Amino acid sequence: MQAWLEADDAGRQYMVRSGTGVVTAVVPVGSDLPAADTAALYRVEIYCDAPHGRPGAIRYSVHPLVSSADPLFAAAQAALDDVWAVEWTVQWHRFDWVPGDLPISSLNLATDAHAALVGLDRVAVPEPVDVEIPDYLPVGWLEGRT
Repeated sequence: MQAWLEADDAGRQYMVRSGTGVVTAVVPVGSDLPAADTAALYRVEIYCDAPHGRPGAIRYSVHPLVSSADPLFAAAQAALDDVWAVEWTVQWHRFDWVPGDLPISSLNLATDAHAALVGLDRVAVPEPVDVEIPDYLPVGWLEGRT
């Protein structure tokens, strides 16, 4: 996962994170119906691949919002339905009531900012290589190959 800071037109910092993972849920916000087609916003849950050097047993996830009119909503739904790995990008923007002069790194992103899905692409999977593997290897095959 990568993270960096940017500034909006008003000079306020916002956080951007990007990584890879799998979409595990796409649910409407503000409705208890699992398939409410009238919802304007959806929360996309992405189970993130663990950062390099971190234990895989710890679960990392992001929960950005996306509009039902945004093409990223259709991409998230397809990633969920077909279970494919994704490259994602999320921006955390402070709420209007949070002073703009506070560094974004000093805020609690869960309560002081909202997450917006700004990028979601399918991870390119390399084509399998067709290699014939013999049933056995001759004894002398490893000689001179180490």
